Amino acid sequence: MSMTSCERYIAVCELREPDRVPVSPLIMTFAAKQAGISYADYCRYGEPMAEAQLHCIRRFGYDSVNVTADAVREAETVGAPVFWQEDEVPGPVADDPLIKDVDDLKRLRLPDPLGDNRMHEQIKALRILHEELGDSEVVYGWVEAPFQESAMLRGISNLMTDLYEQPALVHDLMRFSLEMELAFGLAQIEAGARFIGVGDAIASLASPRHYREFNLPYVTELLAGLKKAGAYVKYHACGRTQALLPIFGEIGADIINLDSLVDLAEAKQLIGHKVCVKGNIDPAAVLLQGTPQQVTQAARACIDAAAAGGGFILSPGCELPRDTPPENLEALVETTRTYGRYPLTPGST
Repeated sequence: MSMTSCERYIAVCELREPDRVPVSPLIMTFAAKQAGISYADYCRYGEPMAEAQLHCIRRFGYDSVNVTADAVREAETVGAPVFWQEDEVPGPVADDPLIKDVDDLKRLRLPDPLGDNRMHEQIKALRILHEELGDSEVVYGWVEAPFQESAMLRGISNLMTDLYEQPALVHDLMRFSLEMELAFGLAQIEAGARFIGVGDAIASLASPRHYREFNLPYVTELLAGLKKAGAYVKYHACGRTQALLPIFGEIGADIINLDSLVDLAEAKQLIGHKVCVKGNIDPAAVLLQGTPQQVTQAARACIDAAAAGGGFILSPGCELPRDTPPENLEALVETTRTYGRYPLTPGST
């Protein structure tokens, strides 16, 4: 019996077998390009973001849309200087750390997610997507993890040094970031999001010891708050995260999104068969530079490695590159409709 995308997602979050493997690429710049929208407008305003996401999912037929665009949305809202690259990827980036000392942190005030700011624009996009697609489709909200957000406010190099030299500042900054991101996430759930992505791109820069001390308490609290409000939560960490995988199994996520640098079968073992994993085709070497045949081969390898018994979502390891050939995305989606149907027969042709 065929499932809706939302039913399919709930099944894998509950570690049950769906009708087929869900396929959910993280699409941002690609969506803007396909819809003929500048990436600057995509990042700034909710309406073009929603338009691009709708255009793309209706054309390619994968299982989710999302409202993430850049990592500095919240930081800009509280006053961080941002450099806008207009139509260039990756869009807006942090220009200079907002938090230079403890006094700067003391002056920060939590923003209103529904104020006149880009946080509100993201929520506008989410509302449009929810209204257009309805409850049968997966519409992801998005927040930054406290560690990631702290880096956007303090600067990555400064934050990594602070782990050794100013641990009290790090904890205070993490607390502020947690409270801001939780409020933002709850506002998105109120707007209709049943799934929330939590981005922690720089998590792999911390050792397991530092992750447990500075990241784990806050990300766990954030995820618990989002789940208490009724959302399923995806945790997305970039890079070589093998050393952190056992800890990822403790944070309370429903889905762990793995980078292509991580071995998928090994990750299933290290995390434990208690969390759905998502990934992890190489976005550049396979989806951007490969052929449809290579995409199909890589997608089958991921299914063989991780999909048995359910609890798996097929996707690139990170964002689908802007200039990915459309036929490669078509091949990714088609593989789940043929090779990815349950009951699986891994390794068959």
